[in-house]
Amino acid sequence: MGMGKRNSRRISRILSFYDVILLERLFKTGGEMVRIYRLSFSGIIFLFCFFLSVAVVSAGDAVPFSGIVKKVLPDKNKVGIKDPDTKKRFTVIVNEKTKPDGLKILGDLKKKDKVEGKYTVTGAGLYIALELMKK
Repeated sequence: MGMGKRNSRRISRILSFYDVILLERLFKTGGEMVRIYRLSFSGIIFLFCFFLSVAVVSAGDAVPFSGIVKKVLPDKNKVGIKDPDTKKRFTVIVNEKTKPDGLKILGDLKKKDKVEGKYTVTGAGLYIALELMKK
């Protein structure tokens, strides 16, 4: 009942590597193992899609930060900040909705001030300050 070498080669060219393995196990084990493998493979794909969707939903959440001001650009409403622990540099955009003072905070900030607050990341990858305060 086994497949000949010639037929096996033809089928393996047509089918993917994964399907060939499943077909070989079907002939050897009677089919039980094939269903288990297909279910586990489908389960892995489902879990991957689930966690990917959770990560996308949480991308708009508020992220707390603290750091030292490296640059203030009042004409562009931007503040460059460096986290002293991780050495990560990032720029937050300040707008009128930034708590507690909105755009007024830009006039109070200068280089080497310590700040803290929260930002959110837009779909375009911009960091929008939700809160920004001097320490």
